[in-house]
Amino acid sequence: MKTNDFSCPKWSLNLFLKHFFMQISKVFLLEILLIPLLINSLGLSGQNNYHLQISAESLHSNAEHLPFWLTANQQAIYTTSHHTQQLLLIDGSYRFKNVFHSPLSIETGALLTGSRTNSIDLNAYELYAKMFLWGWKLEGGWFAEPDFFGGLSSTNGNLDRSNNARPYPRIRFGTDDFIPFLFWKDWFSFKAEYDEGWLNDQRYVTGTRLHHKSLYGRVSFPNQSVFTIGLNHYVMWGGVSPGLGPLPDEFQDYLIYITGSTGNDRFPVTDQFNVAGNQFGSYHLQYDLPLGNATLSFFINHLFEDHSGMELKNISDNLYGLYADFGKAHLIEAVMYEFMYTKHQGGDKHVQGSTGLDNYYNHGVYQSGYSYQGMMMVSPLFNPVNMVDGMIRGITNNRIVMHHLGWKGQLLPVLSWEGKLTFSQNFGTYSKPFDPQRNQFSGLLGLHYSSVKFPLDLSISLATDQGQHLEKRSGFRIGISKTF
Repeated sequence: MKTNDFSCPKWSLNLFLKHFFMQISKVFLLEILLIPLLINSLGLSGQNNYHLQISAESLHSNAEHLPFWLTANQQAIYTTSHHTQQLLLIDGSYRFKNVFHSPLSIETGALLTGSRTNSIDLNAYELYAKMFLWGWKLEGGWFAEPDFFGGLSSTNGNLDRSNNARPYPRIRFGTDDFIPFLFWKDWFSFKAEYDEGWLNDQRYVTGTRLHHKSLYGRVSFPNQSVFTIGLNHYVMWGGVSPGLGPLPDEFQDYLIYITGSTGNDRFPVTDQFNVAGNQFGSYHLQYDLPLGNATLSFFINHLFEDHSGMELKNISDNLYGLYADFGKAHLIEAVMYEFMYTKHQGGDKHVQGSTGLDNYYNHGVYQSGYSYQGMMMVSPLFNPVNMVDGMIRGITNNRIVMHHLGWKGQLLPVLSWEGKLTFSQNFGTYSKPFDPQRNQFSGLLGLHYSSVKFPLDLSISLATDQGQHLEKRSGFRIGISKTF
């Protein structure tokens, strides 16, 4: 069977999900407006809480683009293609507790922006609704991942799950956090997620679906230390390829994708020798130790692209992190060090059915890689992207050695500060190496003023990039905000 002879059944799972997400996009804003009115008018909620922050910001650079740490890990709110930007942001959420006088809670939220660069753009970066019941949750729409490690990590503590790109539409069912497990609730808890998303941007394989699931287990010891082990698994599936046509998307194909199985004769030839779709993920190990009034956390995040990675044949490629939390009202409230190494990739030669040339976050069929709306969805250090005819065709740099330091604290009761310093050695890819390697330093220093005697919060951030990988540039961001 030729690889371009795939049929796309009328009632395929792919078409069903496409129709489903299109309907969600039409009704979500209406739901978010009507749910509060309905619940309040019927008196069906208990004690509620809400959050609303309105901000105005201005960003400037002395070069063609804004510095790295002014734009990275910010849900793609800030431009990466201009040297200046003005923004108005409205970030709000409302949570209704004890709906129908029950344990059910409902939350709705949105992050809206008005941005001016060469033109004025209005965007909704987050638009979601969530339901919470007995420690479980169902959420849908466009929503970001929660921040870990005080926002000091280079990649949110996970190589394949950052907030570097704009949120994509998805439905997720899982636990709200770690919940006790059966009879071992005093010492063992777990966290799980299962979600389906739609990458509806301009990309090489149009209509790509993104499946994700995760499972984490946590053991609590008598000395109050905690050990966590977890697995994240992703697979891109379905869609229409320019060269291969519609890709398999029936329910039996979906089962092959999500179980990480080898494709049958309905799949492209490469999927018949490896695994179906674009599979990747990570293992996560973490140990948290209380030390007096502080907490020390150490973690290892190991990425994989195939079975060889899952079998640790690329064992040297990891993100290591050490995080110390000293509590509030200290000069240094929290500090983080991370080391990332991704040069090995199973070796510099590919052995069929074994290992080698893993080429992280690139793929032969899904050539836009793990990206969305022009930004990589993984660590922002995996850059730059390769643009062809206005769309991403993979990344040009995934063999990296990185050292990262982040901190935050209080200089004065009304003045807080934060900083990030990142040094990386960039080697390109195995197929197109950088010669010589490109060394890069990126730094940021931010100050934030907040006082009950002054109605607005003020902030300023200074950032710079120096090296051979990114253009040499410096810039700043100033902002004012009001939280209600």
